[in-house]
Amino acid sequence: MSAPTFTFTAFKQYEPNEPAAIVFIVVFVLLLFAHVWQSVRAKVWYMWPLILATAIEVVGYVLREVAAVPNTFTIVFIIIAPACLAANLYMLVGRAILFVGPGYAIMRPAWITPVFVGFDVLAIATQGIGSAIIFGVDNDIDKMKTGRTVLILGLFIQLVAFFAFLLLAMYFDRKTTVALRQRVAFLRPLMNAFYITGALILLRSIYRAVEFITVDFYKRPINSYLYNTEWPYYVLDALPIALSIFAFNIVFPANHLPKTKDETLTKEDHVPMESRSGSNDV
Repeated sequence: MSAPTFTFTAFKQYEPNEPAAIVFIVVFVLLLFAHVWQSVRAKVWYMWPLILATAIEVVGYVLREVAAVPNTFTIVFIIIAPACLAANLYMLVGRAILFVGPGYAIMRPAWITPVFVGFDVLAIATQGIGSAIIFGVDNDIDKMKTGRTVLILGLFIQLVAFFAFLLLAMYFDRKTTVALRQRVAFLRPLMNAFYITGALILLRSIYRAVEFITVDFYKRPINSYLYNTEWPYYVLDALPIALSIFAFNIVFPANHLPKTKDETLTKEDHVPMESRSGSNDV
């Protein structure tokens, strides 16, 4: 006996809230332009993953606003965008470790970006494939369950990799604070922004994992609260990601990191170098 098939509209028991979508379109557009302006002004290019993540959020919410019901591309864009944001965090902390010195980190700085960004790419690909299977035109229930498994695996990869990186960053932060004290005080705002953003990304990833774990595709209508209710979509996904991006508008990394990877902390350094002497914050 073949598996039952339903139309996509059977699975979301609400129509997207247009005003909410428009609000977040405006928010993400403003954040996007602010980061592009700050990066161009500071002449730094290592913020491109965050800029890409913000642009993907804009596209996702534009599609959500114009579509009568959520579609494949809408959900894929919004689900994978935070992984690009996480990739930028790996790069920023990696640059901080390179500047202060590799002896203060558990892992060699040269390995940090490729290893964790590699896991991030794997997470993005897995989440994208899982989302495409679930919300694709073929609504076979068995295939949707397979897609959910793939999507949750991608979220799990992202969660584990990011949590491991959070521990690595905390070790680096603690060791440099104890050993170098005021000589690394210029990194404190950046590390605080990293912790805030990290907590928000973890919250969002946990929400998404629970949302899809609790879905029963065989019931019609689906009785999963998180899946059938829109407010968690904005409060536990859109808002945390917007705040994460905004944190790095306020604490713009170019004010706390050197422009190039060749610069290192010397015994005479108490503050960041020339690249951090100007004010590029919003």
